[in-house]
Amino acid sequence: MDFKVFTKELELTPALKNYVEKRMTKVDKLLKRHSDLISPADFRISKEGGKYKTEITTHFKKLNNLIKVEEREGDLYECIDKVTDSFERKIKKLKDKLQTHEPTNNLVETFKFPEAIDEMPIVKRKRYDLSVMSGEEALLQAEMLGHNFFVFRNSETDEVNVVYKRNAENFGIIEFNS
Repeated sequence: MDFKVFTKELELTPALKNYVEKRMTKVDKLLKRHSDLISPADFRISKEGGKYKTEITTHFKKLNNLIKVEEREGDLYECIDKVTDSFERKIKKLKDKLQTHEPTNNLVETFKFPEAIDEMPIVKRKRYDLSVMSGEEALLQAEMLGHNFFVFRNSETDEVNVVYKRNAENFGIIEFNS
């Protein structure tokens, strides 16, 4: 698997680069014949205060899925181990889902969006382009990102929907009335 290493607040030594390459070869073995389906990954390492932060981000080209994993640890090599292990699990999960995935409407349920009761201050704002996909594809994307929800434009209705993980480990969908 092709990847680029970026560092912030620390030097990329040859030993560190070799260690990252060694850890990423495990993922490469997982992909075998399917490495063309994954775009080159960004492997970011930074130091924030007394901890290291490692992050791997890539795109699964065929389904237009973003895969992102992130870890924070006090030990740099432990942080690299954890993020590559997490990335490996995500790749395995994606491969399994692609092999056994059958679209079904039983994965989602209709849920009306409740009005906010309490106002909370907004501390962070992000802007994204809405991807057009089915509800099942949105569930897969949320899982690959490790998020509890995902906002998307439904390919069947052309409306904005939200899929979300419920407490019982199943999923729901929020459909907005126009």
